[in-house]
Amino acid sequence: MRARHCGLLIVVWALLCLINLGRPSLWDIDEGNNAEAAREMLVSGNYVVPNFNYTLRVDKPALLYWCQVLGYRVFGINEFAARLPSALAALLTILLTYELGRRLFDPNTGLIAGLILGSSLLFCGAAHFANPDALLTACATLTFFFFWRDYEKQRLRWLVLGGLSTGLGMLAKGPVGLFLPICVVTLFLFWMKQSRRWLHPWLAGGVLLFIVVAVPWYVAVGAETRGEFVRGFFLKHNIQRFQAPMENHGGSILYYALVLAVGFAPWSVFTLLTFWHVWAGRRNAEGRTPVDPRYRFLACWMGLYLVFFSLSGTKLPNYVLPVYPAAALLVAHFLERWRQGVVTPPTWAVRLTLVSLALVGVGFVGGLSVLGGAVPFLTDQKWMLPGIERWALLGLIPLGGSLLAGWAIRRGSVTRSLFAVAGSSIAFTALLAALACDSIDRYKAPRPLMAQLRKDQPPGEIYVTCYQYFQPSMVFYCRREVSVCGSAQQVLDMLRYPLPVYVFLPASVWEQLRQQHPGTVRELARHHDLYRRCEIVLVTNQ
Repeated sequence: MRARHCGLLIVVWALLCLINLGRPSLWDIDEGNNAEAAREMLVSGNYVVPNFNYTLRVDKPALLYWCQVLGYRVFGINEFAARLPSALAALLTILLTYELGRRLFDPNTGLIAGLILGSSLLFCGAAHFANPDALLTACATLTFFFFWRDYEKQRLRWLVLGGLSTGLGMLAKGPVGLFLPICVVTLFLFWMKQSRRWLHPWLAGGVLLFIVVAVPWYVAVGAETRGEFVRGFFLKHNIQRFQAPMENHGGSILYYALVLAVGFAPWSVFTLLTFWHVWAGRRNAEGRTPVDPRYRFLACWMGLYLVFFSLSGTKLPNYVLPVYPAAALLVAHFLERWRQGVVTPPTWAVRLTLVSLALVGVGFVGGLSVLGGAVPFLTDQKWMLPGIERWALLGLIPLGGSLLAGWAIRRGSVTRSLFAVAGSSIAFTALLAALACDSIDRYKAPRPLMAQLRKDQPPGEIYVTCYQYFQPSMVFYCRREVSVCGSAQQVLDMLRYPLPVYVFLPASVWEQLRQQHPGTVRELARHHDLYRRCEIVLVTNQ
């Protein structure tokens, strides 16, 4: 059974995460930064110090870059290789979630949890995105798998094996890869009145393994950069990022409630029924509250991550990605018990859930219709993306799934209703990832403009710069340093250089500057930019 289940999960993962993985251009700013840092690491041969645009990059540790370098060596320097580590990390997380589900509940629950996790929107999106969050989620899930496997058998090997997984988490994204899993396990053991499990000599083995895995690179990069990386990474990108919003990424205390509602869709529609199931299971036939360590463990896992990042000053949707495996397990356990007839949820709640699933489809149809301009709602043309409205019909998939599920429930078959929901959810997410991104991708400027530059550039040395416009992926596609001009006069001076010079800048800015340049300047290409919502032009003095 395990082999069949894992085979099915791998097939579904391939449909969700591999199709179209490399076709869209890099998304700025994160993908551009990470993919280029790995490329420069490969070209330079320095696998210790990460650089972007040939200057030190202190934002992230090195694990993602190392994985991307390996992908570049096998598949070449391209978008597929840059994103493949995230896709493979997603597969590992799905399989670990399945194994956790088997141990926490039963094999069918593990299978359903894996399908739920893979087809949730944010998790599938993270698998297509070249940043460390999918790796961090895999490391955290591996830590919790080690813990629970040994906890239920009264063994303490997790104290050692956790050093491996948290060490990798530390290399993936820093202190959160160590601190949060430790806090989850500590809170759970305290709740279960078993805190003494930490007080065992094997803990020294875990500490030693963590040191062996994580510490050498931090020591090496600190030494080579004379402490600059360590100061920038730990002080700015960890402590300051927690204390205050960075790069305008703030939000209210309820920020992640909305993130889970959208990111865990379409499965987030089962939140109400799952809460009902957990609450109803708190009491046994005698009315006493039983100790169910499974629910307590998942509650500690979800609750601590949500509280920690809700208190953080800087908020981004992907920060709570490690919560998704636990959420998938809780929803899957409810659905399996409902399918088996062990629990019978209130009829009104079931109807509300199916209506919510239908509204996911209706909202998707309406949102893309408005964004594409098919429905005249937006008054500002710069926010429209003509062409994207043709994918609005994908919203009919969850709508149809809700109708089929309702029909099956009326016929008394919960199993068929869950097949309808699962099938429509997987199809919706897979088609969205495989097809709809292309309609947005054509509005991104860096890759097509850089393609024009490569066609035009003469042999020999050239100089590439930009003014009032910069995206990290420009460096990746240019394969050379891209300087940033600080003033209009600097742009005009550079266009007078004897060497070939290529300048990227907004079209409106260029219209003002072109009259001030007496020499020969040629507009090579222009393209609408998704991020700046304006035309970007490429000009050259050749």
